[in-house]
Amino acid sequence: MALGGVLVKSRSEVFYSTKSGNTQKIAEAIAECMGTQALNVSGVGEGHSLSKCDLLFVGSGSYGSAPSAEMAAFIRGLGNSEGRHAAVFGTSGGGREDYLKKMKALLEGRGLKVIGMWGCLGQEYSLKNKGKPDDKDLKDAAGFAKKMLMKIEII
Repeated sequence: MALGGVLVKSRSEVFYSTKSGNTQKIAEAIAECMGTQALNVSGVGEGHSLSKCDLLFVGSGSYGSAPSAEMAAFIRGLGNSEGRHAAVFGTSGGGREDYLKKMKALLEGRGLKVIGMWGCLGQEYSLKNKGKPDDKDLKDAAGFAKKMLMKIEII
């Protein structure tokens, strides 16, 4: 929210799913920027309430051009999500955005308004994209988070 022209952090929540650790790095960069913690969906369970959340960030790696099964289940199980804002992020070895679009569709199916998507390359087990996500990617992820916060301030 904006108070006296100064941007104040909203109540944000950051959830991620990862197998390689790439998406966790991005989630932690976003969470740090938002002044909250990044939580792995594997430890959250079903029916998470968004009643105290202004902006939800969800992220996953790309697994067969889709988000992880754990992330899809988490989104399907969200409680009290009608009219909330969300942003999608992730990492992939190939750089395609299919998995981001699928997360967006799942969120919209639960009544959330998705206001942005962001992704970057992630290092694969074969060492393709070695060193990714890198420091620039983490900085870009934080910049994405700030832009999403500004979007909900003017909606």
